[in-house]
Amino acid sequence: MDVAHHRCQELFLKCGRTRVRLTKKQAAQNRDEILEAATRLFKTQGIDNVSVADLMNAAGFSHGGFYNHFESKAELAVEAIRYAFDQSFNELEASVVGNDEPSGALTNALLNYLAPEHRDETSGGCPTGSLPVDVSRQPCEAQVAFADGLERYIDLISRFQSATGSSSRQNAIATLSTLVGAIILSRAVKRGRPELSDEILEATSPRIGRSPPVVAKERRRRSA
Repeated sequence: MDVAHHRCQELFLKCGRTRVRLTKKQAAQNRDEILEAATRLFKTQGIDNVSVADLMNAAGFSHGGFYNHFESKAELAVEAIRYAFDQSFNELEASVVGNDEPSGALTNALLNYLAPEHRDETSGGCPTGSLPVDVSRQPCEAQVAFADGLERYIDLISRFQSATGSSSRQNAIATLSTLVGAIILSRAVKRGRPELSDEILEATSPRIGRSPPVVAKERRRRSA
């Protein structure tokens, strides 16, 4: 009986259906799980197309448990945008700053952004390529969160990418805009015109550094 009671209590804690106080560590973990589910669904379905019930179900919690962590979906959207940038940017920064040749590591990372694998994996991809259109329809707070994320990328690129004929910041903004525009257009025609989708990636790559073999290989496979 004691074992069964303990198991029921664990299930209630997971679903947010009990008033038993969670530890700060457990509450933080639950919040991160909600944010993880939200960023995944927002990237693939759009912010306005995902209900609180949908995302809480995806995270494995009850609908009511949502309000233990966020006051509204609008607040969640802001936090999810920040969370998505944290996950993506921290990985990029670690690979660049911790490298013996940070400039080369940055170029490789930017070229990987244009790889077919990144284009095809929208749920786990960089938020710069999957959220901008949605964010343009969101309130100011969400746009500020997105802008803050962009600034982090601009700063990193400006530090490690050589500028030619312009300031390092201007060059970084142009590079980021080129990358994001290419991935959005490539995704927009991936199923309807796959050969054009690959061509967009291939044409953009030399403007970043060099053409990644994976893009050319993918185009040959599709045309075979």
